[in-house]
Amino acid sequence: MNWNRHGSGMRNTKMYLDLLVFALVLSFLFKQFLFVAVITFLLLIALVQIIYFHRVGQKFYFVNDKNRIRLIKDTSSHFTLKFNNKGFPIWNANLIISFQTNVEPDGIFNTAVGDFHEVKIPFSIGYNKSVSLKVPIKGVSRGLARIKQLQVEIPHPLTEGSILLEFKPYILLDAIVFPTIYNINEDFAPSKLKQGELALNSSLFDDPFFPVGTREYEPGDQFHHIHWKASAKTQQLQTKIFTRVANVSVLFVINVGKKYNILSDFEEKLEWLASYADACYKQDIPFSFALNIRASGKVPFVYLPLGSGDSHRIQAMELLSILSIANSLVPFDKLLAYLDLHEELPVATYVITNREDTFTPFLHRWEQRTNVIYKSSAKAGGISHG
Repeated sequence: MNWNRHGSGMRNTKMYLDLLVFALVLSFLFKQFLFVAVITFLLLIALVQIIYFHRVGQKFYFVNDKNRIRLIKDTSSHFTLKFNNKGFPIWNANLIISFQTNVEPDGIFNTAVGDFHEVKIPFSIGYNKSVSLKVPIKGVSRGLARIKQLQVEIPHPLTEGSILLEFKPYILLDAIVFPTIYNINEDFAPSKLKQGELALNSSLFDDPFFPVGTREYEPGDQFHHIHWKASAKTQQLQTKIFTRVANVSVLFVINVGKKYNILSDFEEKLEWLASYADACYKQDIPFSFALNIRASGKVPFVYLPLGSGDSHRIQAMELLSILSIANSLVPFDKLLAYLDLHEELPVATYVITNREDTFTPFLHRWEQRTNVIYKSSAKAGGISHG
């Protein structure tokens, strides 16, 4: 059973049952058969009450499927809670759900309890029925909002008191609020000297998988580039023309702290990084980033490898959403040394750090291998809101 049961009010029911049994015995002794009939009926009601108390909720299930709701600030969605009931019906109950304050209930009454919102919703479900409830929510601030508690409060149908069912397992349903994303009006310069996937007419490289036409054969053209069908039609040798492609990729390196303290512009830097990552996604440009926040795993700091596409964007936004000022830091020079030794630098590298002169030896070496673009901390918050 996945529910912890807590009952209240049954002591009064048992006292009431003892009193009825005593009255039934007296009625028999004094041959008051009308009272016997009435008391027997009341005893049956009390027994039904006790049976209901012990059996309700035994075959009641919450469908604990893994699902993550993705939001940005001030956008709305909903938690969907699914229940199945194979046992006694549940009437006039209340569903109580509490979740972290990164999101808030949208348009329904709630109670703030510390760092959690608590919502109470009327709930009923019959025998062998399934019910889905939607709890509307709105994004408030960057972060991950987990459901702390899920309870069903079932009142006794005939007397005072109630049964509280508290869901025991870890709840897999949660909501994540992405950093605020602003418009970025910036062109990412491609490299004409590295082969990639970005179409660029001035590039030195062809994409052999995307021919776009033909031209007359010229001495020096490669034999396997001849288009034989076109040559047969025109009675002259024709050479395939391919899309010109160049390499464009970006690495963002962010210093969020000074010594062992996270700086006050932490949120602005995350919003800057999220906005640039979103701009890369829209232009189909591979990107990666590194922040000097300590992380477990092979790489000792927060690092997203180079990638592109929908899944890469979602991975980036979720990673930025869960970072906190409570995280410990890695010295920024250690981060630069690790990247210098273990990673191949892309076409362009954006660097945000205070006291750039402190890290000059690494950054000057990088300038020989990549286009290093320095952004000051002040510029990190200066994103166009257009």
